[in-house]
Amino acid sequence: MIFTTIVPKQRNDKTKVSLTEMKAIRKALVDQFGGITSESDTYGEWIDPEDGRRYEDKGVKVTVACNRERFAEAEEAVRQIGRRLGQKVMYFEVRYYDGVRFLRID
Repeated sequence: MIFTTIVPKQRNDKTKVSLTEMKAIRKALVDQFGGITSESDTYGEWIDPEDGRRYEDKGVKVTVACNRERFAEAEEAVRQIGRRLGQKVMYFEVRYYDGVRFLRID
């Protein structure tokens, strides 16, 4: 399975994610799953269906390949990134398994 997430470059409160923190997040994924591919910057906008607030996001696309049996672990790893960065939602796409999902971070 291949999963992709977008690690935000700033939190929902507009504070910047430091380069040190970004490197730590990527390192944690490499340590947990054995490797990543980090792509160029991304830009996206979304409207929270719960409160109608519009968000603009800049981030870095990160892709990981792992066994299908690690689906729940992959989802939790993305949730942990979201918690660490104080996000409301994290993009989570799983190719060849489950498709695109937006994980609400509680």
